[in-house]
Amino acid sequence: MMRGARLGFALLLLAVTPMSAFAQNATTRLMTSPDALGQRQMEARGYISIADEVDIFGVYRRGVGGNIDFGVRAGYTGYADGGFHLGGDLRYELPVSGTQLQFALAGGVQASFMDQGNVIAVPFGVSVGADVSSGPRSVVVYALPFMEIDRIDPEGLDSETEFEGGVELGGEVEIAPGWIGNVVMSISSHEDDEIDLTLGIIWRR
Repeated sequence: MMRGARLGFALLLLAVTPMSAFAQNATTRLMTSPDALGQRQMEARGYISIADEVDIFGVYRRGVGGNIDFGVRAGYTGYADGGFHLGGDLRYELPVSGTQLQFALAGGVQASFMDQGNVIAVPFGVSVGADVSSGPRSVVVYALPFMEIDRIDPEGLDSETEFEGGVELGGEVEIAPGWIGNVVMSISSHEDDEIDLTLGIIWRR
């Protein structure tokens, strides 16, 4: 139990680590651990992404069975003088046995509509993680290497398509029955190895 508590404390320390970052093209990260929701299980999530600009958004997730769940998201982005953000994603937990590690395929489509232009993004990757707790409350850590295709349409300029890669490093710490703290730090090839931090709270039932 002490090991899980130490890991949870270390993850929460990320919340107060000073960071200088820029919100990548107003898109948000997948933020999916490899543990898919069961059929009819659901989550409501609230997030704030902390960087040079601030994004605030919510995510609704629901399990549909067969190791598959989906998420829809909406919120505000401060990028390019501000606007709103919409998106959706799917997660498929791979049926792997003989290891404590869990694996999932994740991908989605996102769109941001801002005063200075619009962005459509297609992120996808593989989430790898494990529950490292030794007590009754779960502590899940995971890494999600990803690729992303961005279609950028700035106001008054020609559209362009960008490709980027990176990794999400995340943790989910159960803080009370049905309530989970979520911390995600992502490193991407956009803007010379950009780093951003997202903090969230999850209600699961």
